[in-house]
Order: sequence, then structure tokens, then C-alpha cells
Amino acid sequence: MQTTHTSTKAEILAKQQQYLWPNHIVYYTEPLPLERGEGLRVWDVEGKAYLDFFGGILTTSVGHNRPEVVEAVKNQTEKMIHSSTLYPNEAHVNLAEKMAQITPGKLQVSFFTPSGTDADETAVFLAKIYTGRQEVVALRHGYSGRSAMGMTLTAHSNWRLTGAQVPGITHAVNPYCYRCPFKMTYPSCGVACAQDVEDVIKTTTSGKIAAFLAEPIQGVGGFITAPKEYFKIVQEVVKHFGGLMIIDEVQTAFGRTGDKWFG
Repeated sequence: MQTTHTSTKAEILAKQQQYLWPNHIVYYTEPLPLERGEGLRVWDVEGKAYLDFFGGILTTSVGHNRPEVVEAVKNQTEKMIHSSTLYPNEAHVNLAEKMAQITPGKLQVSFFTPSGTDADETAVFLAKIYTGRQEVVALRHGYSGRSAMGMTLTAHSNWRLTGAQVPGITHAVNPYCYRCPFKMTYPSCGVACAQDVEDVIKTTTSGKIAAFLAEPIQGVGGFITAPKEYFKIVQEVVKHFGGLMIIDEVQTAFGRTGDKWFG
């Protein structure tokens, strides 16, 4: 499929520099202004094709320009684009029903948000309201968004531009076997990174936490996968101290859609 465009690569880059805030970071010394995508490939405005290994920061899980997706979007926009959740609609409740059918265990009720940042904030707020507590433990190298709370939960200096703004959030070491923060070797380490969560709760909080938040596979942190025992051990620790587990699945499973799921 061929499309037409009105701006050259140089014109697009010039407008980006002139009209967009500099925090719109771009990759490469010579960025690629993309025009269209199809399946696993994208094309720039000069007609060059590339394999898309990035997938829109891992959110375009089904590929570009899938006919059934395009048709569904077209059909919905011809009916209604937005009416807010003040009014029930068929698509909304059908999606929630589908999620209940495919999610495991007792995960039967959904709350849909427009971004991962919103999902993380909502999960933390719910945990605080439910437990009546305020303190949250997150993981080093984790990434939770660009809001005030999102950046405080995040543990990357590059993504915490204004520093911590929300009180009561602390960080445990991440379960990174390849570059173990304790300089130990799995499995003889005894999964010391999981024990660190308890130590952090005992030493940097009141001992009464609202929640523990973590990505099963840390994305921005470098696709860090925890040892298989890690989350089972941490869940027991968090439950012991009265907190809830919040699992940010943006990089994994059915959650690879930009939004996050929590339980």
C-alpha cells in the first residue's frame, strides 16, 4: 500500500525542533520520521522500509495496520468516539467481560485507564484507601510513569527529573541475577533480593505498608527477570506486613498493551 505525504524529512525535523518541547526525545543522530506501518514493518517519509523491533515502546503487540483492528476502530468512530463512563456502552462492558473470561483466578473486575501512569496511580490510590495506610515499596530500576507519583515510584535518575514529590515511597533492590546487587550467585544466594524487601519495610517504613509495586519483567530497567521464587517469597512478606501486591505487567502477558493490570 502506498500513501502520499506533504512534508519532507527535513521539514518534519525542523518543525519538531521549533514547535515541540525538547523532552520529546528522539532516537538516532538522524531521527526517522515514520509515515506508515504494516505488519512487522514501518516506512519513513522517504519510502525506506524497516523491521519494527520497537513496537511503539512495546505496545503495538498485534503489529501495524491489522485489517480487523482498523475495521473495528472505523466502525466505532462512525458510531461514537467518546461519551465518558457516565453512560454505559456495549463495547465497554463487552471488553470487561472478555477480560474476566481470559484472566486467571479471581481477577473478574476491570478498571480501564488511558495510560500506564494512570493505572499505576490508580492501583496505589486503591491500595491506600483499602488498607488505610500510606507507605509503598517499589523496586530499584523500576519505571512507573511521568506523573508526580509515577516519577517517585520510578527508580531511574534519568526519569525522575524533579526528584521525589510524593512522600512514603521507598525502594528495595531489584532481583537482577545477571548483575546481582549483592554480588552473589543464584541459587546459592538464597534469593537475598526477596529478603531485602522485608529489610526495607522494617528499616525505611513504619512497618505498616499499603502496597508493594513491581514489574514481573522490568522494562526500562533492562528487561530484568526475577528468579522464579522471588514473587512468591515477596508476596508472603508483603502480606505479613499488611500490604497489597501491585503487579505492573506492561512488559508481560496480556498486559503488554500500554496499560497495566494489578491484583
